[in-house]
Amino acid sequence: MKEADDSAIWSWALQIGAAIITKGEDFAARRGRLSNGPVIVWLRLGNTTRPVILTRVAAAWADIEAALAAGSPVVEVR
Repeated sequence: MKEADDSAIWSWALQIGAAIITKGEDFAARRGRLSNGPVIVWLRLGNTTRPVILTRVAAAWADIEAALAAGSPVVEVR
């Protein structure tokens, strides 16, 4: 999916029940407008390195899981 456009990624995630993890706002905005779609985990971390992202996601993992279990369509990680 590395070269796929947003629509293909969205459709694929919806089809297999996957969440989309993204730093971009476009998926979160799209999910906010729709009543159905894949879960979006929105990494609102700005311009940073991969190690920083992985560290922040690991630190927030319990909160991410709780939000997903509660049925949140968009989970923001700051």
